[in-house]
Amino acid sequence: MTPEEIERERKRSAEALDRVVESARGESVIRTSKDVLGPEEAVRTVEPPAQAAPLPAWNPPPPPDLGPVNASFQIQPEGGWDSFSSFLRRRERELKAQERFNSNQVQLDNALVTWTASHFQATHQHFDAILDRMQKRMDEIDTRHRELERELVRHVHEMARRIDVVLGEGEKGRVSHESALRSVRERLRLLEEKFK
Repeated sequence: MTPEEIERERKRSAEALDRVVESARGESVIRTSKDVLGPEEAVRTVEPPAQAAPLPAWNPPPPPDLGPVNASFQIQPEGGWDSFSSFLRRRERELKAQERFNSNQVQLDNALVTWTASHFQATHQHFDAILDRMQKRMDEIDTRHRELERELVRHVHEMARRIDVVLGEGEKGRVSHESALRSVRERLRLLEEKFK
């Protein structure tokens, strides 16, 4: 830059400072934060989640009845064998009792298989309901965290803007005071030169 350009720039800066000083002198009223920053935004609160319905009760099926198998297993002692025909009759009754026991045992085995499958199904349905409810709860928590995060970011940006305004106001006052001080020094120097 040439010396003339530097001088013009210095004069332009001095004029700008003088305008700031004059505008600062015109403001004798202390401005409130609402005047400078505007009204504060209301903080939004996150609504609590609706109360979830209670979990369904775990209702496993009742176990199968063991009574028929236990009843058919009872062997009643009988008297001795009088003849070969009594032996055959007794043997025939024992075979029928064994058939009845085997039939009851097969029915019990089938009922146990069905009961086990139903028990597992009830357990899986109950566990799935718990997992579904917990997943919904976690999704609600994630949603609330995202809302709080957005609110926090908005608040931080608002605070940064307010800090910038406050610092700008302080800088404006400092610049105007420095300019006024320079102006007073210059006038004092001129007065001193006149009295010499």
